[in-house]
Amino acid sequence: MTTSHDDRVREQFRLQAGTFDDRGWAARGLEWIVGQLRPGAGDQVLDVAAGAAHLGRALAPHVRHVSALDLTPEMLDQGQRLARSAGLGNMAFLVGNATALPWLDGQFDLVVCRLALHQVADPAAVVREMVRVTRPGGRVGVTDMITEEPVRAETNRLERLRDPSHGTTLTLAEIHDLLAAAGAEVTSTATQDQPLDLEDWMHRTATPEDARAEIRERMRTELDGGPETGLRPSRDADGVLTFVHTWATTVAGIPGFTSNV
Repeated sequence: MTTSHDDRVREQFRLQAGTFDDRGWAARGLEWIVGQLRPGAGDQVLDVAAGAAHLGRALAPHVRHVSALDLTPEMLDQGQRLARSAGLGNMAFLVGNATALPWLDGQFDLVVCRLALHQVADPAAVVREMVRVTRPGGRVGVTDMITEEPVRAETNRLERLRDPSHGTTLTLAEIHDLLAAAGAEVTSTATQDQPLDLEDWMHRTATPEDARAEIRERMRTELDGGPETGLRPSRDADGVLTFVHTWATTVAGIPGFTSNV
């Protein structure tokens, strides 16, 4: 099951890789996330399930080194091109699986993951690995879109209609629970709403027209007073449909102390 899901992820993001540039939706929220993470100049950073390493590249000017790992080679190629054009010489890019990170315990000061937990088959395994490779006294930062009960089932249904490689959008409590179960201690959480154009959102994943029609109709049904989708759709004066993803950035510390000697 995990292998087939990973294959779906690779195929979907191979198709999307070219859209992950430094403009518009792909680069949203980076300054806000970096502000929550508070990187240090000496930090060794790992960007897990990095995609085109938008977060890793945003952190690179503030830290010693960033390693970026992702399943999809085309996404990493895109990130590497963008890093090179920005003159970022303190980054390394590696193809790999976030559920089995190829590093020893406690190698990084800061381990981050942006907009990926909802995509993976086993988010608990990803979080466990993130915590494992973070040194005692280090930090883990997770940014992802979140949902809540009782709309989560419908939210996830619509997300999977749009992108079959979508895993599960979690609640904020579930993300906190994953970090706690892995041995990290949540120290801060901040949320931010991200409005999205519905047609652009579906275009980026080459969603089939029958699925697009169903999603549009479901959004219109909610706007006409029907059950909530969890995506808070709206329609402007020209009839353009938009909706909202709520992102949460959670920072957690790894218990323990390191000697300054």
